[in-house]
Amino acid sequence: MGVHVRPHLGVWLWLGVALGLSRAQASGRLWLAVLPEDRLQIKWAESERPGLGYLVQVKPMAGDAEQEVMLTTKTPKATVGGLSPSKGYTLQIFELTGSGRVLLARREFVIEDLKSHPVGGSSRRPLGAAVEPSPALMGSLDPEPQVTAAPSQGPPTPAGPPFRCTPPTPTDMIFLVDGSWSIGHSHFQQVKDFLASVIEPFDIGPDKVQVGLTQYSGDPQTEWDLNTFGTKEEVLAAVRRLHYKGGNTFTGLALTHVLEQNLRPGAGPRPEAATVVVLVTDGKSQDDTHAAGRILKGLDVDVFAVGVKNADEAELRLLASQPLDVTVHHVQGFPQLGTLAGLLSRLICQKVQGRSPRRGPAKPAAAGDPLSTPTSLVLTQVTSSSVRLSWTPAPQPPLKYLVVWRPSRGGAPREVVVAGPSSSVELHNLTAGTEYLLSVHAVSEAGVGEGLRGLVTTAPLSPPQALALAAVTPRTIRLTWQPSAGATQYLVRCALAAPKGEEEAREVQVGQPQVLLAGLEPGRDYAIRVRSLQGAQASEARDVRVRTPPLAAPRHLSFSDVTHDSARVSWEGPLRPARLFRVSFVSTEGRHSGQTEAPGNATSVTLGPLFSSTTYTVRVTCLFPGGSSSTMTGRLTTRKVPGPSRLSVTELPGDQVRLTWAAAAPSGVLVYQIKWTPLGAGRAHEVSVPGNLGEAVLPGLGRRWEHEIAVLAYYRDGARSDPVSLRYAPLSRSPPSNLALVSESPNSLRVSWTPPTGHVLHYRLTYALASSSGPEKSVSVPGSRSHVTLPDLLAATKYRVLVSAVYGAGESAAVAATGWTACPALRPNGSLAGFDLMAAFGLVEKEYASLRGVAMEPSALGPARTFTLLRDAQLTRRASDIHSAPLPPEHTVVFLLRLLPETPREPFALWQMTAEDFQPVLGVLLDAGRKSLTYFSHDPRAALQEVTFDLPDVKRIFFGSFHKVHVAVGRSEVRLYVDCRKVAERPIGAAGSPPTSGFVTLGRLAKARGPRGGSATLQLQTLQLLCGDAWAEGDGCCELPALKDAEACPASPSACACSSETAGPPGPQGPPGLPGRDGAPGQQGIPGPRGPPGVKGEKGDHGARGPQGQPGHQGAPGKVGLQGPKGMRGLEGTAGLPGPPGPRGFQGVAGARGTGGERGAPGAVGPTGLPGPKGERGEKGEPQSLATIYQLVSQACESAIQTHVLKFNSFLHESSRPPLPVSEASGPPIARAGPRLEDRGEPGALAQTGSLRPQGSEVPGPPGGAVALLPRVTSTRTPTRSARHHVGRSVREDPAECGAPRQMGWAGTPEYWSRGHMVT
Repeated sequence: MGVHVRPHLGVWLWLGVALGLSRAQASGRLWLAVLPEDRLQIKWAESERPGLGYLVQVKPMAGDAEQEVMLTTKTPKATVGGLSPSKGYTLQIFELTGSGRVLLARREFVIEDLKSHPVGGSSRRPLGAAVEPSPALMGSLDPEPQVTAAPSQGPPTPAGPPFRCTPPTPTDMIFLVDGSWSIGHSHFQQVKDFLASVIEPFDIGPDKVQVGLTQYSGDPQTEWDLNTFGTKEEVLAAVRRLHYKGGNTFTGLALTHVLEQNLRPGAGPRPEAATVVVLVTDGKSQDDTHAAGRILKGLDVDVFAVGVKNADEAELRLLASQPLDVTVHHVQGFPQLGTLAGLLSRLICQKVQGRSPRRGPAKPAAAGDPLSTPTSLVLTQVTSSSVRLSWTPAPQPPLKYLVVWRPSRGGAPREVVVAGPSSSVELHNLTAGTEYLLSVHAVSEAGVGEGLRGLVTTAPLSPPQALALAAVTPRTIRLTWQPSAGATQYLVRCALAAPKGEEEAREVQVGQPQVLLAGLEPGRDYAIRVRSLQGAQASEARDVRVRTPPLAAPRHLSFSDVTHDSARVSWEGPLRPARLFRVSFVSTEGRHSGQTEAPGNATSVTLGPLFSSTTYTVRVTCLFPGGSSSTMTGRLTTRKVPGPSRLSVTELPGDQVRLTWAAAAPSGVLVYQIKWTPLGAGRAHEVSVPGNLGEAVLPGLGRRWEHEIAVLAYYRDGARSDPVSLRYAPLSRSPPSNLALVSESPNSLRVSWTPPTGHVLHYRLTYALASSSGPEKSVSVPGSRSHVTLPDLLAATKYRVLVSAVYGAGESAAVAATGWTACPALRPNGSLAGFDLMAAFGLVEKEYASLRGVAMEPSALGPARTFTLLRDAQLTRRASDIHSAPLPPEHTVVFLLRLLPETPREPFALWQMTAEDFQPVLGVLLDAGRKSLTYFSHDPRAALQEVTFDLPDVKRIFFGSFHKVHVAVGRSEVRLYVDCRKVAERPIGAAGSPPTSGFVTLGRLAKARGPRGGSATLQLQTLQLLCGDAWAEGDGCCELPALKDAEACPASPSACACSSETAGPPGPQGPPGLPGRDGAPGQQGIPGPRGPPGVKGEKGDHGARGPQGQPGHQGAPGKVGLQGPKGMRGLEGTAGLPGPPGPRGFQGVAGARGTGGERGAPGAVGPTGLPGPKGERGEKGEPQSLATIYQLVSQACESAIQTHVLKFNSFLHESSRPPLPVSEASGPPIARAGPRLEDRGEPGALAQTGSLRPQGSEVPGPPGGAVALLPRVTSTRTPTRSARHHVGRSVREDPAECGAPRQMGWAGTPEYWSRGHMVT
């Protein structure tokens, strides 16, 4: 709730529910009540329209501005205090909307008149009356607050002075304006107008209000700082010059920009000033905003959030300061920003005025014990991947510190725990050039306190330093550099400078600060560029230019591909041709040596066999023609012998397993030593296998124990490899898993699975139709494969596939899956699958002429042709000729048609499938008479089911224009689309299988039967059956010009504009045309020669029944057959004799309620009941009829009471006791006029339950309000018991009398009310 009050001592107001009401006054939809201390409670009927709330205005009629009161609320009630009891006021209730305010009710009142006159006149404007837009001031108040404000801060009125705000303390106001692409240039101008309207009321100056502005999108940009402009005119001019930026929406980054740039000391913030940030955005942020928003609010900054259109209100509420009713605002569009400007100015002014002056820079408040809270967070040693945090420890160290950091643009937070005595920590593995939000929290026994927060941006990734050429040869370059901090890899680019300036480059990534570039050309210039990489980020490049030396005499001996028994020796060839190269080697100890030769054009040779782990001296001698030579020398050391790899175990029958491995080396292995040891009880076993084998059968492993199996290789040179081991656990015959079926083509399925653990000999794959209507087929797949393609399947058909694994010890259980083959493609790119019924029926340009009753004309919608079906058209085809595959259960019927004036008014099937007897099974019906569309099909029980659409959008189909219709049939629903817009969805049961034989017809009248029948006249351009029900959502109706999207739809081919009169050269030969139709029958030819005998014909029909033969011998008894079905119920037999009495049955259910019995004796009067709850308010009756009823009731009650009084008096005189005195109290005469609604009393209290009485003995009480004003007379003595019984009997003789008990005069004795008397 917000409030604004003209300054006046003692004026206060609040909202709430009063505990008690004084004299109340109601006026239609407005109710007024005077509470104690002359407070005025106001209630009104809630508006049915959605709005922003209500504005309540209480204004003195004498024009006294000192007591004008305005408040806003979101509930239809308010309470105002501090008004003068004798002064007249005008009360107005407005509804606040996005475009202004609307007057709901108006009333003039005086407090003293409301007290003395419960009923008064009112003047009220009807709901919805338009008034001028005038935003109200909103706020949030505590119960019974004191409200004071400057007189100039009242809400603007058409004739009043403009609103002005001069805050009592200096104010720094920063506007954070969204300039993303979603706003647009025209709307951004409206944003600028809104900013100018918000700024206009404030008094701007160096010691008053300062205004700064930042526009943000992908990256924030400070338009001007707080201290840039010193006058309002300069600020408003800067707003008008503001240029639209454009980009994405990164609100979190913009808030961080405010922290780092707009609030930095050089930007003009004042320590003693109140700081306000106003965020204006129209969308949801693309990064995290919570952290920066918390820091801003923690710095005692008041954050206002204004959302337009699609802004995320939940995000705005997280960013804004409290109270959210004051700081969060949302409008439906940019034009509504103008109505919010004045309200926002007042709210900011009120927020600033309610703050106490600040005495220094604000700091985030720490939660928890201040003695254990750290202070003074310092960030040092910032690198590209690390930063050091230091803080001043608290006087009382906590248990530990929790340090949390994450990127400001979003990402998962990370944390580290530091011991309590520590006061610093270094964070590593950060991303270069990234801004991080950091916080340090003290952790004590009471929990985690508020943390110190800070922002840091890591340094950009440093480039490689000190590039150095380690070695340069005519064909290789080895480059080294110093490692870069934070770099995970390096990108090296080597480019050859071509003669014409073009570069031929290649790139390589390395993990170490060095690279060997090989395959280069001698004597060429190369430009090498190196960058540091960290994930997707790259540093600046460092360049070096190198020229490879030309070829000279053989040099630069190098070794590569070094193994345990071989090595490749490489060298650079000489400039002049060589005759041959002689390469020799000798071990250091001299135990092994050898020599080989290579041709003169060779640059490398492989040496071997060598000894493992041995150092050799290698000499390469180049022999030139003529006998000259030169020698190069180098040293190499062979590697250690390798062991076997890729060990695997396969179970065999019994307790044997087969161990396989990959050879340790291609050659040189003498023997493999295998050792297996049980992990439980038992001893180890060993076996040796020749080195040329790669498997062995290990006996005695059992099926219960795990074993450790180790293999090592012995080589011919005596070397031994390291052992390689695995742990073997007995395996069960596991089936394959993750069985999946994918359609590769309309007639094939790809079946894939995940192989099980263990050696599978082969897989058995069985497949059949899912409907179980076809034969079952099986294939065998080798155990090394995990997929197979099933060919020659039916298109658009569901198959069921089972796969099992066959082991040496048996076969596993089978896993099953089902899948569909695809429909045939309608487009060359395969983006649409289904059947083109236009082409199937010959409705194409080259074939339509042979069809009866079909005409063709150019289409007004594009290059396609339009075909007119006349009433004599006979478009019927065999289903097998139309659908090469069965129609899937999920399909879409698509047609583009136009109904003509000649189209019959009776139903016709645009498309339908029939059985062999032409009974409809599946199709789409159009009824021009009812203007409806019906889809029908058969369910699995062959029962007809149909869905009819007759909505207004469906009726458009029958208005004589072209319309494109999609009937999308799913598994349980049918969706209808008209002109590519969904208009309805209806449920439908499961569909049965469509007939494999039968016919397909187009345009056939529903009443037609047989192969020949009437057709409906219509124009058809498109008719397709698509596989699946999802195409309708993606169709753009490009055929309809009114719906065609120029960007999404392809351009229509333009007509030829050729004007040359001379013929051009002949074009290329076109493809062969389609076969022509059959010509007219020719004349009968000459009989040909007699042909050979034909094949045996089919079995003929049964002949006539022959005469009955002789009876045969009786056969042997057959086997007992299966029990036959239950027969039909026989005729009812005659009634039998009565049987003996049966046993006693169970207790039956309760019977129906019986009729009422005779009235019982009166029961004793019960004790006084407690007051019951207040009854509901009765309905308002007709005044004239109520007056008549009350007059009749009053006369009846008076007569009945007088009769009882006479009886009671006579009874008292006949008693032995002296008569009891009866006192009378005369009351004022009772008005006979009909009661008004305001005079009716509340329903009487419900008495407490007394003693149990028979049903029907209770006497109904009087109606509320009928005798509520009658005076009461009570007896002075207690009557006798007989008298009490007499009175009770006399009352109960006539239940319709009005003398029913109302209140107890003494225990057990009721009092009876009448006109002017009460009898007990």
